[in-house]
Amino acid sequence: MHSQFYLTGRLADTPEPGTTKKGKLWIKLLLETELVRSDGRGGVQVEAVTLPVSFFSREAETVKNLQRGEELNLGCHLYGTKFETDGGTVKNGVQIIADAVFTAASRKPT
Repeated sequence: MHSQFYLTGRLADTPEPGTTKKGKLWIKLLLETELVRSDGRGGVQVEAVTLPVSFFSREAETVKNLQRGEELNLGCHLYGTKFETDGGTVKNGVQIIADAVFTAASRKPT
């Protein structure tokens, strides 16, 4: 099985830097993209979508200085998250993690 997927869009805001538990660079950004789906009548419906994406290591270095509006093409994977609330309920979630970054300035993968 393979879970790699690709996203294309524009940076919705400036990248938000952080660090991992090991002190490595971690960048979170919002990617503006479009959801295109069937409208059920033979046409398509287009909806604007803003997605949070996380970048680590080399990919984080690539996007850390980008500005709002810059175009990105990303190779990504999904990462499942799980935590237990104080009440004992288990909650599951998902994160989008970038594995490859292609910017308008350089179409070479990082």
